[in-house]
Amino acid sequence: MQVQSFCAIALATLAYLDIVNAGFPITGVQTGVNSGSGAVPSRQNILDLYNDQAQFSLYIQALNSFQHIDENNLTSYFQIAGIHGRPYISWDNVGSDPTGTQNGIPSGYCTHSFTLFPTWHRPYLALYEASTSSLLFINSLTIIQQLIADFVQAAAKSYNSPTYQTAADNFRIPFWDWAAVPQRFPDVMTWPSVSINTPSGPQNVTNPLYRYTFLNHPEPAKWFPTDQETYLGSQPWSIRQPDKNNVSNEAAMESLFVQEGQFLSDQVWSVFAKTRDYNNMSTTSNKGNAFEGPHGTVHNLIGGNGHMTYLSFSAFDPAFFLHHANVDRQIAMWQAIYPNEWLKPEAAAGGTWTIYPNTIVDENTPLTPFTSGDGKTMYTSATSRSTQKFGYSYPDVPYWKFSNPSDLSANVTARVNQLYNGDGHLGTWPTKRGTEDSDLGKRALERDWTVAVRVSNTAVSEPFSVELKVGGTLVGKMVVLHTPTKIELDAGADRFTHAEFTLRNVLGSIDAGDILAVVGFLTGGLTWSVVKLSDGSVVSGVQGLEVEVADEIIVPANDIFGFPSYSDRIVHPEITAGLL
Repeated sequence: MQVQSFCAIALATLAYLDIVNAGFPITGVQTGVNSGSGAVPSRQNILDLYNDQAQFSLYIQALNSFQHIDENNLTSYFQIAGIHGRPYISWDNVGSDPTGTQNGIPSGYCTHSFTLFPTWHRPYLALYEASTSSLLFINSLTIIQQLIADFVQAAAKSYNSPTYQTAADNFRIPFWDWAAVPQRFPDVMTWPSVSINTPSGPQNVTNPLYRYTFLNHPEPAKWFPTDQETYLGSQPWSIRQPDKNNVSNEAAMESLFVQEGQFLSDQVWSVFAKTRDYNNMSTTSNKGNAFEGPHGTVHNLIGGNGHMTYLSFSAFDPAFFLHHANVDRQIAMWQAIYPNEWLKPEAAAGGTWTIYPNTIVDENTPLTPFTSGDGKTMYTSATSRSTQKFGYSYPDVPYWKFSNPSDLSANVTARVNQLYNGDGHLGTWPTKRGTEDSDLGKRALERDWTVAVRVSNTAVSEPFSVELKVGGTLVGKMVVLHTPTKIELDAGADRFTHAEFTLRNVLGSIDAGDILAVVGFLTGGLTWSVVKLSDGSVVSGVQGLEVEVADEIIVPANDIFGFPSYSDRIVHPEITAGLL
């Protein structure tokens, strides 16, 4: 069957204007909101969206159209993706001189490795989402068409069908829950072409979820300098786990998700259950468990030595936006569970295009380059705290159904336990690990063992990982995507990355409450290595790497609507003595 790009419908319908002197207002998509009940359309799991013929067909046509906008246009896929990293240029005229009054550095705007990570990506995704629904805004004398929802609405009109119009009104961008069973990359994102229902009937069309093709290949040297990152900057399209011929290797990627998927689930559940401070939840720069940790692992599992692994290029891969929609979902769920926890002022260890290293950031720090609906005021964490403002929700957080925040918290907690600890192997509630009379159940729930890692982001001059094994079995992998620039280092900003992994899965029949037995098992059995993400080579003699094993007493939750309680960690330095 002939494959068509199928971008003509929306491109013929919409006009695009490059905004230079006026702020681009980001309001999110507001269609489909029920003003009576307060119900807001949900972003759907891509696996569910695929089974919704109307919405999926509109989505594919919209994304194809979006990816074909001239790359010089402010509202092109290329420019929106470029906000995150390369090309290092201003977007919407925000922070046009990185060495001037904005006090930024040559980089993208993204706020990885500090506490603005959750809220910065929220208006970013809302901008991308509105890129796909039909909303017109008037700013000065300029008519601005917001972005995928625009295309969805345009495509829906060509069907002349109330079914497709309703589908368009309720459309929100999908997420991909990479931590839920089965932990695998969605098939629909690996097909070069995909079958959809068009106004003229079923057609096989180019699959925009498979890759992004650079329209101006080779891109201008000023955007992708030939003396920097030449490997990715010279590719005609985004690639995943590329082989030696720069061809995406989907089989290798799938194999890695099978191997490491359980770590993703365990880490995500641990953030929900153990991290009850917003700043710690928001970034791996702080100790403990943070969503940014498994988020980085997923970047690398998809990318290998391809685009997703490198923050300067990652947003060009279409998988980026489904991945980050899921991280935003995790954060929204965490916020529902801990509604009173919020961002506290803290130094930004690294910098961005508009934020200088070591700047103190708080809830009022501008989330550049994102302008709110008035076209003048920058979004802040305070104004991006809720998804409701942007006109979307998630199936896991139906907040309008609950008048009591405690009831919503319990409901979302149960959902987390079902999704990421359904078999109770992490010890959520007693009945999942045996009866009250079961010695095994009692012992397994009395004590938990974890291994924590801390490393400077400057330890290796390029993205790297720290892989931990017990007896040769992989028990965790911490990925460091951001390596500081010279400007950051000169400013005294040295980011650190933290991670924590459970050892429960590797202890087997060993009684977790028998400290001597566990210490004996892990001493000599726990090993680690620092690995370059570019070629898999091992780096020896890494300075400042810290690895510590600890146990903690846990009190199980009464039921699925709660999480266990944890004591302070008791560190066992004898396990790693002489190895660091």
